[in-house]
Amino acid sequence: MNNFMRFFNKNQKNIFLATAVVIFVILIIVILNQYYIAQEENNQKIAQDKQLTTENGYSNQENVTLDNIETESVKKLNNNTIENTMKKFVSYCNSGDYVQAYNMLTDDCKEALKYNDAKTFKEYYIDLRFPEKQEYSLSKWAVEGDNAVYLVTFNGDLLATGGEKYSSNEEYYTFVKKDNEYKINVNNYIYCENKNTRYVFDDIDVKIGKINRYSKYEEMTIEIKNNSQKTIAVTTNDAGNRVYLTNTKGAIYSSINSVLDEQDLILNAGETKEITVKFNKLYSVANKADKLIFPKIILDYEDYLSTHNRTAYSNTTTITVQYN
Repeated sequence: MNNFMRFFNKNQKNIFLATAVVIFVILIIVILNQYYIAQEENNQKIAQDKQLTTENGYSNQENVTLDNIETESVKKLNNNTIENTMKKFVSYCNSGDYVQAYNMLTDDCKEALKYNDAKTFKEYYIDLRFPEKQEYSLSKWAVEGDNAVYLVTFNGDLLATGGEKYSSNEEYYTFVKKDNEYKINVNNYIYCENKNTRYVFDDIDVKIGKINRYSKYEEMTIEIKNNSQKTIAVTTNDAGNRVYLTNTKGAIYSSINSVLDEQDLILNAGETKEITVKFNKLYSVANKADKLIFPKIILDYEDYLSTHNRTAYSNTTTITVQYN
């Protein structure tokens, strides 16, 4: 101990200088990474704008007034074009026909946004988005397979009528084509991808179930099975140890669940658990995440708990799931 104190006192300035340099380098790396992500997302938006087309006979931007919506003939339109589908949906919402509007949603949208029935949809969407009759404009944003994503701008005065939840008049709708008809995802919900693929890593199995994509984040359902004889922790809530996504360019999309339930992260021997994790990933056709990273899986959780210096605990592993 005395030798250590003599060494510390003798080299105090050098130690402080080295510590400051390390902290400075870490800060620079963090700042550059955030800058890179911001630049990348901006490049994604530019690339998506270049991809915009005029498929389905619908122009890139269209303004629709109440005169075009409030006729009985609108409700008799077929859902075979995006133009007809949107007019019909807004007409139902404007007139309070929430059951018919609800029936125009995809099943994935109902499940993801927890619109379990038409009355719930009315309370948590129509009453807030359509407190008065709305006009709208559409701008095509992206096309991916049978999914066409549009930016919708509503022109009613939401704030003046108490629609405080929707202080912004803009949101993204996705028009999903199936059997030559369209259904709708609302409220910035883009679409659901069902992966249902299992990956095996020694004593740990990882299954990626659904990936729900929203305009500003992704939500992934992950099933994990512990095939070992020890209790494990698949991740921790410590900064730097949380599960994240990445892509071929090395961008990192961190999990944004404020704190995952600790009990959901711990698996006894032979146990299987399912967790749902949100990731800070903007929707993009051109630039998708393709890897799920568990940076620090603790392979013997009981031993870890009994360790005095847990930050130096080394009985861990990293798992990389290549899912795209």
